[in-house]
Amino acid sequence: WLQVLNLTHSTYNIFALILKPLITLVTYYQSIRANKATYLYRKRLIHGENFVCAGGVWMSDFHEVKKNLIEPQGRTFLLAPSKLDKEHLPRKSNGDLTFLLSLSQKGAEGNGDWEAYRAAFEDHITSNSETLRRMKGDQTTKKLMDRLVEDYKRTEMEKKGPFFDNNDDGLQDFLLRYLHYVLFGLDPFDEKIMAELNNLHYDRYSAVYYLEVFGNAIQNLRFRDLPKRIERVAKIYEESPSLSDFQEGREKYKKMTKHDLALLSVSIMAMAGLIGPKTLVNILLGYTPLPSYDGQKTGKIDVVKVWDQIDFDDRDEVKNYVYECGRLRHPVSNTHKIATSDFTIRIGSKDVTFRRGTIIFIPMQLASLDESVYGEGTFNFNHRRENLLQSSTIFHSFGEQSSGRICPAKKIVENMAIGILIALGKSRRQAGRSLVYESEYSRDYSC
Repeated sequence: WLQVLNLTHSTYNIFALILKPLITLVTYYQSIRANKATYLYRKRLIHGENFVCAGGVWMSDFHEVKKNLIEPQGRTFLLAPSKLDKEHLPRKSNGDLTFLLSLSQKGAEGNGDWEAYRAAFEDHITSNSETLRRMKGDQTTKKLMDRLVEDYKRTEMEKKGPFFDNNDDGLQDFLLRYLHYVLFGLDPFDEKIMAELNNLHYDRYSAVYYLEVFGNAIQNLRFRDLPKRIERVAKIYEESPSLSDFQEGREKYKKMTKHDLALLSVSIMAMAGLIGPKTLVNILLGYTPLPSYDGQKTGKIDVVKVWDQIDFDDRDEVKNYVYECGRLRHPVSNTHKIATSDFTIRIGSKDVTFRRGTIIFIPMQLASLDESVYGEGTFNFNHRRENLLQSSTIFHSFGEQSSGRICPAKKIVENMAIGILIALGKSRRQAGRSLVYESEYSRDYSC
């Protein structure tokens, strides 16, 4: 109830002001913990579908999450529940913010900036014809996939170790090269360019630079050259094939320059473009286990045993495997919006009114664990369940429905993940490493 008091107290509430330092510490602690699905699930068990945590209101009812995902969203400076550093986010030369995750949409007090900059990003990076051609596969992507398979074989196909956590080899190296080739058209075998990208995004933890407190700490204590490194990578993006035909000064993009789009791209790749796919693939390959939700046996499910049984000639089955893994452990468990008017919801046994401007967190992970929707088998692994794709929230959408904030690289990541599962899965079978899955629950692949 400290958090409720913090969000609802009047300006002159002396008690709330006295407790402000304590509430700040609690909020900071919770903002770190709230990135974990198990923490959020425990909160829901204790407090019910609606609760207050990490400085915002969480409404985890399946239909409420769906509503919040398909309606326009107002935004503030948050990445999930973690605060972003306003000074480190990309801006145009006139000071206008371009960072998509912190811009509000029209219909949620936005001024059209989000729509313009999102269009520029999609038109030239995630959805242009050349990107989609590369996504479908060519000799370059085949060579990269063959190289990944060889790395997997060399590390003996283990669910841990250098294949997953080496910056210069294995999965992370593949993702860096593959995604920069598909999205930007960069030569994935140009070692000078790849080394520059690796240095920023992996060696210097580029995502951390954009976080409040941590960003200044990592820059001042360890990597003082981060701003210069960001500019160097922005230059690489600016000169990439994907941005080659970008026309500056267009009203459609609110007179965005090529450099503006390149800087935006650096931030997106740092905070989502590499971390999101890596998190998802780690789950799919068994490196990151499914969460141990309170009172459930999900933590005992070995997804690799399911992966070893699926039909690799059936891409739809492989795709369903991707979505069921994601349902039980989202790559990103939550997002947020800003209330554009006062609202009242039930917290515990009381109706509580919150003011306009309150942060409303959208716990996509909890929606995927709603037993009123998925029934008794909610915590079982069943990639053949009905409406799996149509109800999925793993790409910041409800299936294909969204307010426009659906992951812009959804098709690319989905296609890449399917390709990885098929290529590595076949190599496992050829090497005799496929696991025989025997369980009394084999019908729905639970444990």
